Amino acid sequence: MVAEIDFEKQNAGYNYVHEKRPRPNKDERRANQQKGSAKSAFSPQGKYNADQRKGEFSFDTIHGLKLKEVEYTVPPKKVREDRRAEFSGTREKEGVRSKFLKMLVKEHEAELVEKLSLTDRDLEGMRNGRCPPGLNVHHKQALHGGGKNEFSNFILTPLYPHDQWHHDIMDPQLAGIREGETRTIKIPYTDEMIYDPKKYGFTRENQPVKPNYTSCVNPAKYPNLYKAEHMGVAHRAKTVAPMYAEIDERRKQAEKQKQAQAAAMKAAANRGR
Repeated sequence: MVAEIDFEKQNAGYNYVHEKRPRPNKDERRANQQKGSAKSAFSPQGKYNADQRKGEFSFDTIHGLKLKEVEYTVPPKKVREDRRAEFSGTREKEGVRSKFLKMLVKEHEAELVEKLSLTDRDLEGMRNGRCPPGLNVHHKQALHGGGKNEFSNFILTPLYPHDQWHHDIMDPQLAGIREGETRTIKIPYTDEMIYDPKKYGFTRENQPVKPNYTSCVNPAKYPNLYKAEHMGVAHRAKTVAPMYAEIDERRKQAEKQKQAQAAAMKAAANRGR
């Protein structure tokens, strides 16, 4: 039996994905995947300056999220895996991400359209628990740092600011952290659950400023869905059309594979009679 695949999950194999740094060898890949296990320290692949590592930034707000000082403790690997599974869900049990998306579209549909210009297909996908292409459900307090799978800890956001929050702000402060270790770091935080593109940019005391680092997140790798000038349902529909085309093609191929496998199993059963 072919496993059922949710092709409308965020990314869906499309070219626009979370920014990945080069991983030169197998050992480094394993270390990065373990992210602070008892055997290895978290080793982000970006290049960071001293200010980033110390959590000293020229701004107090990044893309609408205030920098907030928190205690970041790496839970045991099993706990992290269980919380990730709880978030993602399975065919047998719905994940918290799916429930969050359903809640958003049920209770905040007008805000989703106003802020993120979601299309009818985007909204219908959310009613079925699927994340719209080019967007991601972000944990404000990361699971890796003891965060919980609670709606108040989630924000639906475009991929580009999401990856900046992680790779430019949090990762440099966490380099070398191990399982069980606690650090006081600054994280981007808001009570909002939907990203506001009008707030894109860096500010200090509500005044625009430039970041005091060179970002390791390349905007050329991401769809233009995160600034105010990117908004509009027509623009979003045009931008995500290739993503949905790939989703539809992958679903078609999966259905063909499922039918072929079913036919083969039926033929094998008939031969055995």
